[in-house]
Amino acid sequence: MAELHTGTQQDTFLAESNGLRGSDFSTEMIEEQVPAAAGGFNLGPLIRTLQRKALLVLGVTGLATALALNLRETPDPLYTGNFQIQVEPANASDQLNDPRELTRPDGAPSDKLDYPTQLEILRSTELLNDIAEDVRSTKNAKGIYLYPNFSLTKLQKGLTIDRLIGDNRKLDATKILQVSYQASDPELIQAVLDSARDRYLKYSLEERTTGIDEAVRFIDEQLPELREKVNLYQSQIQKLQQEYELINPQVKGEQLYTQISTLENQILDTQRELPELRKKYETLEAQLNLAPEDALAASALSESPTLAQLRTKITEVESKLAELSPIYQSDTPEIQQLQQEKANLQRLVDQETQRTLESSAATVQNPAIYSFQNSTRQQLIAQLVEARNQSQVLEVRLTNLQQLKQTLEQEAQDYPIIARQYNEAQKQLDGTNQLLDQFLTQREKLRVERAQDNEPWKIINQPHVETNDQGEILSIAEDSSKKLLAASVLGGLLLGMGLALLLEKLQNIFYTPQDLREDTAFPMLGVIPRYKQSGMTHFFRLPSAQAGSALALPHQSEFEDAFDSLYANIKFQYADFPLQSLAICSAETGDGKSTVALHLAETISGMGQHVLLVDANLRSPQLHVNLGLPNQKGLCDLLTDHNVDPKVLVQSAAGIENLFVLTAGQPSSAAIKLLGSAQMLQIVEEFQNTFDFVIYDTSELKHYKDAVFLAGHLDGILMVVSIAKSRKTTVEKVLAEISRFRLSCLGTVGNYTQRNSPASFPR
Repeated sequence: MAELHTGTQQDTFLAESNGLRGSDFSTEMIEEQVPAAAGGFNLGPLIRTLQRKALLVLGVTGLATALALNLRETPDPLYTGNFQIQVEPANASDQLNDPRELTRPDGAPSDKLDYPTQLEILRSTELLNDIAEDVRSTKNAKGIYLYPNFSLTKLQKGLTIDRLIGDNRKLDATKILQVSYQASDPELIQAVLDSARDRYLKYSLEERTTGIDEAVRFIDEQLPELREKVNLYQSQIQKLQQEYELINPQVKGEQLYTQISTLENQILDTQRELPELRKKYETLEAQLNLAPEDALAASALSESPTLAQLRTKITEVESKLAELSPIYQSDTPEIQQLQQEKANLQRLVDQETQRTLESSAATVQNPAIYSFQNSTRQQLIAQLVEARNQSQVLEVRLTNLQQLKQTLEQEAQDYPIIARQYNEAQKQLDGTNQLLDQFLTQREKLRVERAQDNEPWKIINQPHVETNDQGEILSIAEDSSKKLLAASVLGGLLLGMGLALLLEKLQNIFYTPQDLREDTAFPMLGVIPRYKQSGMTHFFRLPSAQAGSALALPHQSEFEDAFDSLYANIKFQYADFPLQSLAICSAETGDGKSTVALHLAETISGMGQHVLLVDANLRSPQLHVNLGLPNQKGLCDLLTDHNVDPKVLVQSAAGIENLFVLTAGQPSSAAIKLLGSAQMLQIVEEFQNTFDFVIYDTSELKHYKDAVFLAGHLDGILMVVSIAKSRKTTVEKVLAEISRFRLSCLGTVGNYTQRNSPASFPR
């Protein structure tokens, strides 16, 4: 059938317009419709997550607030100072005249410094250690060390180095770095800033050049090893290509599996033709009463021109004897001469016959050889020999095909290891080549950088301690308890929200049908409520258990309404593409697909349609257990035995009118492999011609692809997802594979799997 919509569709429950309220069966489905934020961002999942984890968010926020209250204290007064240093030319004309700008692809001026890296260098321990040492060496006029206990830790705690940026962070980034220091001693601040200024200027003139030389030397040391690795990986790839004729692993793998599939089809064709030829051979042999060698000998005797001439002469002699016998006595010379001539001719016939027989492998004792073979028998003899020859050819072909298939299957088993080796070698080669190119490019850049004259950085604002308008030193200390408290509350709230989102991510499930609707790209066609059973394996709509009956079981009405709504959505949303066959699938075992398949089939049959429910889960069949049906033969037998009539294996579901069931039969690996075959397609078409609707229960898609091959023959797939159980990542991966295989997925069904139910129920 034509390809159905597989993209995101509006998930409208059409059943509600027909009085079927399938959306009213569980309070868990009542979701607050949260409007999308500006830009199309949907806040619904976030709000639902915070509602579920409200206690966690409030607990973390309260804990952070309590810690902030305990840490409230009045800080010591602090002072600050800074200086500013220009690290690049300010004019565009100066940049265009810079030799390094010649390496730009468009020649436009741009930042020559990697500012994040440069800032990390200026904050490096090596440079800061020198500054701390300078401060410790500071003396007063009497030669006394002023700050002998000044340490690197104190320097790092108060020192800040940032790039000056205006209001527009993207467009107002300057070429100026500001170095600031905070401490409780203004004189210490001045000493630190003076030392930092001197050290950074020295770095710009000397240490920066030394770093470039070391970088070039390091790159030169790495290049031989990288080139050796490139040669090694290239040799490995070349060896694999030559040894296994491997150019593209993916194409080679597809060719292997295509050849195996083609051989399997040829073996099946040969196995089908060989019995027919053998039967034809046996029939012809019985009609002629001759083995092929005897038949060839008889044909050769009948077609021999020498024997024909001798027999003609014998006939002429016999005619003369017949004419003269009434006239002459038997002892007369004339009669004796003719008899002697006849005997001589007969002897020649016997000799010629013997010679002809010796050239063949005929059985001389078979008297039928000497009989004359007319044109009709000659044709039968030709057919007999041809049938025998074709049978022998097919037998040889079958043996060769089976041997070739075995060889290719062995090669296919070994191929993943070879392909993995090839891909790993190619990956290593690409990575090494990329690293080699980066090293070569960086070396050239460093050489250009080293060749040009390094202009020293310029101090545009000398080190100073900040003062107010009256020239007094300005203290920046203030009571920050309120800010700390506000920051703690906000931080605790954000941390709690982050932990809530992380916990939901780790749990990796669909909590509500709304999550399933928003997180998948397929329409949600229905939601099945959790059915609370009372000692039953499953229910059916018996006359005494209708919704209006006093004997109706609890929750049964809403359970029935859910399947009515599901069928209404399937029927009316895809009215332009009438469906006849449907595969009920799930990503994992235990999601309830067998239950959905069973009750959906029962719902459709209750509307007067003849429905066939097929158990295509050939790995773990379940429907015969739920329905209490025998399972000696079923779909497996239809796939493996062409002589089985499907009508013989179809059973009626006890107590359910219009519902018929085909069980799986005894599982076999041979039958599983045939779910995507032409034989299965023929079975599907025959069922569609016989029944109004056919539903196939399949195996889970996480570990097996049986349902994928089967779905290629059907009108669509219905994906069952267990609410609060199915893993999101697994469902999304399976749905992505269905889209990649270009199969028609009608939509999803959210299923509230029965808790603590028998293992057979929610498969």
